[in-house]
Amino acid sequence: MAEIPESTVAAVVAEISQKMANPSFAQVAIGTFVERHPDAGRFVSLQAKELGGSESVVHVIFHAQVISECFRQHTGNEVPTLTFALLDAATRPDPLAALGKSEPALRDYLEANVDQAPVRTSVAHLALAMRGVPNLGGRPKKPVR
Repeated sequence: MAEIPESTVAAVVAEISQKMANPSFAQVAIGTFVERHPDAGRFVSLQAKELGGSESVVHVIFHAQVISECFRQHTGNEVPTLTFALLDAATRPDPLAALGKSEPALRDYLEANVDQAPVRTSVAHLALAMRGVPNLGGRPKKPVR
């Protein structure tokens, strides 16, 4: 899969920024992501202490939803359910650096919009898992069965 262009990321961010005028938008976006990706929601929730608390968990999920929308607009497909197997396959020593190699526009988005390093790292891990989903054209580190 070709990397997501910066123009797609900018368009998604602009669209979501407009939707943020609706006070319930973020809540719905977070709920939608967790509903579609329950293992990812559990995975992030288990990191609450390392991330800095429950508010940081919410930030991870929100930014993961933004990135999911970037993949959807780029590929024309919804990101399939992120399983624990895909999350395990996407594990890298430095997820943000790995994301920068495969999806520099997404890494740039995280660096510009996410202040906390642990939150950036967690979202980058989720983005790598999204990119590794077979029908999106990426390749997980190990086969998923």
